[in-house]
Amino acid sequence: MVFMVFITVIVAIAEFAFFLTIKIAVTNAAQDAAQLASELGNTSYADNMILQLVEKDMGAPVDKSKIASVEIISTDLYGKTNNGEDFWQRTGSTTVTINSVAVTVPYTETTKTYLEASRCNVILVTVCGGVDWIGVKIIYNYSWVTPLPSLVGLGATAPQFVQTSVSRLEPIQ
Repeated sequence: MVFMVFITVIVAIAEFAFFLTIKIAVTNAAQDAAQLASELGNTSYADNMILQLVEKDMGAPVDKSKIASVEIISTDLYGKTNNGEDFWQRTGSTTVTINSVAVTVPYTETTKTYLEASRCNVILVTVCGGVDWIGVKIIYNYSWVTPLPSLVGLGATAPQFVQTSVSRLEPIQ
């Protein structure tokens, strides 16, 4: 009897460790991507560089195939969409040429209403209304690593992590 309780506790700790590690990885990837987005500003290949960074940041034990989507959004300070978004779904692939090098990311763009060229990184309000706030939202479909959640009544459906990070574009003069 004590052995079963002990094993259950050990398995629960292992499941929680995976859960927390993946949640932290998704959070860090969103923060890194928002920072890069703010630095790239209105660069023509910004979205692909952001997606590359998300892929790089999602290391083990994260299963990259469980990333459902990445959204690059024009936001206010609090992350609320207010002027469009680029929605990238993790299906298929997209290739762009950056400095004569072909870069492929495993995403397909399904919505494009926040064009890279329209991102305002100019301080002067008369040029484009002032510097934009940009957000990156990552949606990740977690799946249980151990059978314990099903056994204790949490069901087979694991949570979905939705993490948004916001940054102000780096202004240029």
